[in-house]
Amino acid sequence: MKRPSLQRRLLWFVGLPVVALWIGAGLWLAQGARHETAEMFDRELERTGASVLAVIASVPDAALAARGDGAAIAVAEHEDEGPRPEIVVRDRSGRVLLDASSLPPLELDEAAAHFHSMAHAGETWRVYQRWDASGRHWIQVAAPLHDRDELLSALLRGTLLPLLALLLLLPLATWLGLRGGLAPLRSVSRAIDAQPARTPTLTRTDVPAELLQLTRAVDALVAKLDTALARERRFTADAAHELRHPLSVLQLELDLAGETADAASRAQHLQRAGEGLQRMERLVTQLLTLARVESLEALPDAAALPLAALVRTAVAEAGERAIPRGVALSFAADGDVVVLGSAGLLDIAVHNLIDNAIAHGRTPGCVDIGVRAEGGMAEVNIDDNGPGMPADQARRLGERFLRSSGSGSGLGLSIVHAIATLHGGALAAERSPLGGARITLRLPLQAHHR
Repeated sequence: MKRPSLQRRLLWFVGLPVVALWIGAGLWLAQGARHETAEMFDRELERTGASVLAVIASVPDAALAARGDGAAIAVAEHEDEGPRPEIVVRDRSGRVLLDASSLPPLELDEAAAHFHSMAHAGETWRVYQRWDASGRHWIQVAAPLHDRDELLSALLRGTLLPLLALLLLLPLATWLGLRGGLAPLRSVSRAIDAQPARTPTLTRTDVPAELLQLTRAVDALVAKLDTALARERRFTADAAHELRHPLSVLQLELDLAGETADAASRAQHLQRAGEGLQRMERLVTQLLTLARVESLEALPDAAALPLAALVRTAVAEAGERAIPRGVALSFAADGDVVVLGSAGLLDIAVHNLIDNAIAHGRTPGCVDIGVRAEGGMAEVNIDDNGPGMPADQARRLGERFLRSSGSGSGLGLSIVHAIATLHGGALAAERSPLGGARITLRLPLQAHHR
């Protein structure tokens, strides 16, 4: 299928209205020329009549009737101004004093000066008639309308033919203008082709204002794609790095289980292999969760959530994991704390925080979980009685694979940090009153959410 052309589309949208306006202007000019020509023709007849009357005003009627040349003298003055009109002058009795006309005689009319048209010898004539100021002489001045039509045709040829020639050139001029106007688009296209594969930048100082938003949008889209690719490469590198050692240990345990003849030793190696598989499963799950959270640009299914109820449910579910380690969980909340967020993501964050405290607390030990509102923010505080977190690790809280000991994947707090950032919140660590670490998840209250 042939692709639509922007230049052709603009040519139609620009050319058609211009042609319509051009034709309308031509018709308007033609109508104006017709009107002006008619007025000019009538004024010429009127001037001729006034000139003849001025000439014969000083000549006695008897002498005028005897000589019959008064009209010829008056008409001669207008020979260089166009076709000679036909003239008849009569006195009040109807006697013809001057006759330079082939038209049939008209009856005397007492009306004021006026114009009218009449047919004679297959032609239409324009006639002007009037009395002189003294009321003695009545004049009739006539000219065929084809003289006026010839004048109008000459005027229209001189006016409309250049317009028609320009109208024929208009599509080419419009096409060339649009081609020049769309040149920045071709420049941007060439810039895209010339950009490197990674992090291209199209927004330049020479980009027209109309294209600036487009180039910025393309730059933003390319930046998002580059970020997504970088995130994918990072995930692949992290997975390869973190899974290499567990896979090696798993392979070793399975090899030893296959080589040993002792049933007890084989069972021990298989148990270690199973534990290794569980750790690998948790690691892969956390890697996928972190990758999914970091790929989000907005909260999925955001809603008003009662944070205390969500945390209370998470504490109850974590109790089954805390009992085998001898860790006692306690929960306290200061009233109703409502945040705007994703229930699924916040559930993941709270579970990671509690599991992290259980894993790093003393055995037996205790973990206190509290929810409160402070300064427009909701706080979830997790306190344990473990060894605490070193200051340098507290400053780097949220980094991937940051471990305070050899246990764990180092991704739990990274996931929580990504979820907090997505919600417009923060993650912080400090010394706990229980002697261990206090991890605080801060989230904007619904009333203060932006």
